[in-house]
Amino acid sequence: MLTVAAAIIGSLLVVTPANAQETVQGTVQADDPWNGTIFLTFDDGPGGTNTDRILEVLAANNAKATFFMIGQNAQRDPARVEAVLEAGHALGNHTWDHPDMTTLTRAQMDSQIGRSQALLESHGAEVNCFRPPYGAYNSTVDAATTAAGLKRQMWNEDTRDWARPGVDAIVNVLLGATPGDVVLMHDGGGDRSQTVAALEIALPQLIEKGYNFGITPKCSPAP
Repeated sequence: MLTVAAAIIGSLLVVTPANAQETVQGTVQADDPWNGTIFLTFDDGPGGTNTDRILEVLAANNAKATFFMIGQNAQRDPARVEAVLEAGHALGNHTWDHPDMTTLTRAQMDSQIGRSQALLESHGAEVNCFRPPYGAYNSTVDAATTAAGLKRQMWNEDTRDWARPGVDAIVNVLLGATPGDVVLMHDGGGDRSQTVAALEIALPQLIEKGYNFGITPKCSPAP
């Protein structure tokens, strides 16, 4: 039986808790194991000027994030792969061309992960995590992920920005995030001006709460 973390409907729609440790933690407090850190993630890029604008907002708020890149997009836009890395963010593997991995043979899974991994690593990136498109995975996908030396990184806060629900809707999800949460957004796949505007509004407010923004432990470079 397939274990699918999300319904495959147009884009990523996961509701299962899946942050850096696959559990959700509470708000900032003395015993907060996350040190006030929220984990921002961006899928489907590089996304041209969308990526540029998101990098600008992150830099203005001293925020680090993980960018789950599609291999063929990274191949077309090496300058923005380099820009993400130069800004101190992490890269995650998001397959070569965004298929539903659960529909593939094991050999096809290995190819999707391996081609993307090789491309991203050619930029000098240390890529330690994998996010399956649509959040769809099963035991064979997990085996292919592990065989590639990667950890599956899901999310537990979905902004649904792919559907362009409006800036306020995206802001509301961001402002509801607490330390340990992994927030799903996109820099690729279309117009992400709502995502940019929401980040501009929400990140300063989250900082006022004492929160900060970092790379998920699963995706962080080795010490």
